[in-house]
Amino acid sequence: MKNSKIIAYSGVATALSVVMLFLGSLIWVLAYTMPLIASLIMIILLDSISQKSAILTFVSTSVISFILLSDKECLLLYVLFFGYYPLIRDKINDIKPKFLSVLLKYLTFNASMILTQILCVYVFGIPFDDMLGKWGIVIFIICLNLVFAVYDKLYDLLLKLYRIKLKKKVEKYIK
Repeated sequence: MKNSKIIAYSGVATALSVVMLFLGSLIWVLAYTMPLIASLIMIILLDSISQKSAILTFVSTSVISFILLSDKECLLLYVLFFGYYPLIRDKINDIKPKFLSVLLKYLTFNASMILTQILCVYVFGIPFDDMLGKWGIVIFIICLNLVFAVYDKLYDLLLKLYRIKLKKKVEKYIK
């Protein structure tokens, strides 16, 4: 595929991702879900275009969102995990034995979430909601890990759905 087409498709994917992250920054409830949904755009890029296109989209979405978004938490969730996770996911899945693969996924996720919260509180001055007291952090981490488990399964299912139902239609327009 020509570089001009890769750049064009990356631009469209970047625009969609930035709009999703922008919605996440406007509506606080969506601050955690929109980075997750924006990362699903990578399915099309990785499977039908190229890894180069996906990397270009991740970098450009991150830079543009940093400039435009007021909610840095939404941005950090995308930049520090959901944006690049689809890029490394297949390589992590290839690790044998399987439990090491799963362990690495959860270690990567938890390290990213901890770093996101530290940056939000200490760099961007976003107060951590401690409504539940000392148990709030534990409950928050458990909930985030449950969301990640669902996200990882959902990613598998959407990838299969894309390959079975949509890939041929999408590739007809891409080529």
